[in-house]
Amino acid sequence: MRLRASLLFAAVGVVTAPAYAQNLKQVATIAIPGTPINQFGSLTIDQASGLGYLADKDNKGVVVFDTKTDTYVSRIAGFVGMAKSGNTSGPNGIVVVNGGAEVWVSDGDSSITVIDTKSGSAKARIVTGGQARANGMAFDPNSKVVIVANSNDAPPFLSLISTEPDHKIVAKIPVPESAENLERSAYHAPSGTFFTVIPVLRSDTTKGLLAQTDPKSGKLVKLYEVEGCHPHSLSIVTDQTIFMGCSNGHGPTPKPGGDMAIFDIASGKVEALSAGLGGNGGSTVNSKLGLYYHATTNAAVVVVDIKTKKLVQKLPTSVEARSLDVSLASGRVYLASTANNGPCAGCIQVFAPE
Repeated sequence: MRLRASLLFAAVGVVTAPAYAQNLKQVATIAIPGTPINQFGSLTIDQASGLGYLADKDNKGVVVFDTKTDTYVSRIAGFVGMAKSGNTSGPNGIVVVNGGAEVWVSDGDSSITVIDTKSGSAKARIVTGGQARANGMAFDPNSKVVIVANSNDAPPFLSLISTEPDHKIVAKIPVPESAENLERSAYHAPSGTFFTVIPVLRSDTTKGLLAQTDPKSGKLVKLYEVEGCHPHSLSIVTDQTIFMGCSNGHGPTPKPGGDMAIFDIASGKVEALSAGLGGNGGSTVNSKLGLYYHATTNAAVVVVDIKTKKLVQKLPTSVEARSLDVSLASGRVYLASTANNGPCAGCIQVFAPE
């Protein structure tokens, strides 16, 4: 496949953007008590309640913070924490389900802990049957199914689990085509399916994969081969388009940094690559402002205009600051920073549109 001309964002710096696009400026820091934090999992905000949740491996818990006041609330304990291998450490992924009534958290022992958000305590534990960590998750509110990536088993597999009280495992889908890990997932409402990024294709390590899964049938719909990108994160930015964060640290010629791939769902192909705007960090979308945010490998948060697909801002942050989400109510972006390389002993930096 021949890609269209790459978008040369990295060499430009800040690009002139439409009037509604807004740069970010740090306005607050949320301190987190306990052991200094260097190993985070996901950061997720419940848009209904305004509460944020951060997987904190060093303190074996989930940090709860309030985006209305930008303050620390509590920590929910009971997770594996840091093990000898990152492949068995946790907590990892976090997803808000059932209208905010529950938060599901994946752990290093392949289990999922279900947290009751009203009481702030665990109400159930789901065993997925793997030997290594359960990782990234996403939720389908129509089928009431969560997809879980069991990243580091051999072979790695995807679990589809009902959020009804029985927590039935709807399907277990092995992905032997993956040579390295299963990463983040997202739900695509128009098709009623999940998409999951997979960094490396086993049969051709120059490529990555994008898996499409149907929660109703419990089957893999398709594996798309992704040229020029080893995807670690994804955000569905429109009904037709997925932005993927690509890491250059894979394949036959690994190197630092990463790019952003623009994937067209209808054609099933990458239509463009944006140099320097990706990596193995997380991403999120402010649908109200039409902006995409990605925490890159190279210590920056990039802001991209979804409509024009052009860079609005490249905001310097710190190494290992890779977990983020946005509050749609305020437009503020919340980024978890580590103790070793960040500005604090492991904290959440708060950036507001200006």
